[in-house]
Amino acid sequence: MKTAASLITTMALALVLSSAIPARAELPGLDFDQGINVSDLLKTVREKAAEPQNVAQHAPVKALYYRQDQDCASFTIGANDSPQTGEIWLRSTEWVEDCYPVPDPHYPPGGHYPPGGHYPPGGYYPPGGHYPRDTNPTYRNGQNCYERPYRTYEERASLTIRDRQQLFPWEYDSFEICLQGPWLSLRQRETAYEYKTVQGGSNDGRYVVAPIRKLAMKPDPAGILAQGLSPNMALTLKDKWASYYAGEQTVLILKLRKDVPNWFDSTLLEKQLSFAAAGTYAVDFQAYAGEFSQKLEAGKKYYVEYSFKRVGSISKADVMKVGETGKTAYQPAPTTFGR
Repeated sequence: MKTAASLITTMALALVLSSAIPARAELPGLDFDQGINVSDLLKTVREKAAEPQNVAQHAPVKALYYRQDQDCASFTIGANDSPQTGEIWLRSTEWVEDCYPVPDPHYPPGGHYPPGGHYPPGGYYPPGGHYPRDTNPTYRNGQNCYERPYRTYEERASLTIRDRQQLFPWEYDSFEICLQGPWLSLRQRETAYEYKTVQGGSNDGRYVVAPIRKLAMKPDPAGILAQGLSPNMALTLKDKWASYYAGEQTVLILKLRKDVPNWFDSTLLEKQLSFAAAGTYAVDFQAYAGEFSQKLEAGKKYYVEYSFKRVGSISKADVMKVGETGKTAYQPAPTTFGR
């Protein structure tokens, strides 16, 4: 009776405590013919339960990570263009990251494939056995992680300027509409007016804007062009928009330079000259010969680097770097002797 009672008690104890032992943990061998030491059994059970469970988990662990591509479209409307643009589709993809546990040995940091293009034996692959071809997995905290597209957002984008005001011929309005995830945004890049949004945003990419006040823009960089440098070092420039700048000032920024083959070109003169806006500007560099860093040499080639800025209310006073004239060989004026 005593042996039978001990057997029943031990079997009941083993059944109850087995729930605390991992599925692959092994209980010590039980020899019921020699009797059971319950204290030793409980100690062994506790030790086994405390051991880490080395069970591979193939299911992905979803990281708290996602990002969204941004898709943007630019709309530029010139002074004589229609105030309404066509429609463009914007698409933004949302990406999520899936991670899978990695057993020892770990994959190389950085997510690079070892020689041969395969992971070490024993590595776990996502369901299906292959990583996506367009995204290489990266190693992070004992896991291999890779991005995959989750969803794609699409919106139509267009722009209309309501009650558009007069622009100068060289001016324009430039806007940018962007979609990032489900969110739309409108940005004024360079505009001749400050505009307010009267329609669009949220889930509507068909924006309508209206002018608030006039803004000064940069002048036309091609508004003033050199007509040429003469052999006696006289420069002529033409102003395409002079009539719009009547009563304002034009500042020419000039560098007279000597062409030195196979070496650095030298600068003879740097000068800023201010003129009332006019159709033509003429500069005689001989008038500033006393300021030259070196004398002009007959037969040597010279050229002018030139920029300009507008001073007044029509345009911003930004310096517009235009370029340089062609190279011209210097020919001094013939000397006239009196009788």
